[in-house]
Amino acid sequence: MIPIEHTSALGWARFFAWTALGLGVASLAVALLVPLAGQFGRVAIVALFGGFAIWAGLMAVPRFRAERHPVAWAAVAGVGLGGLTFALMCYAMLALILASYGTVLPMLPSWTAGSTGSGTLPGINAAG
Repeated sequence: MIPIEHTSALGWARFFAWTALGLGVASLAVALLVPLAGQFGRVAIVALFGGFAIWAGLMAVPRFRAERHPVAWAAVAGVGLGGLTFALMCYAMLALILASYGTVLPMLPSWTAGSTGSGTLPGINAAG
């Protein structure tokens, strides 16, 4: 493992900030546009990448402060977009779980697009 004193320069802070922004934009785009087919694993993976965006943004903040440099907007935006993705995927997971029990919450069409069967979610035995 690399000690923090080897990764504390301003270049690393910028790297983490831009990585957070890239992961935040990409994970939010996947959450909104890519068909998740009603599969819980896909929702969890998208939430994981939103969490990585939050982590990278929060890794940038102490490095900027150590260099007495203002925190970059990319780090703040990355944390915000990652948090938005994570919250959206928590709602998607809740909506998919409740849909498997018959309670329907409003969902984006892409969350159930690509699912198999006629209106049933994958993994649910509709025949009984």
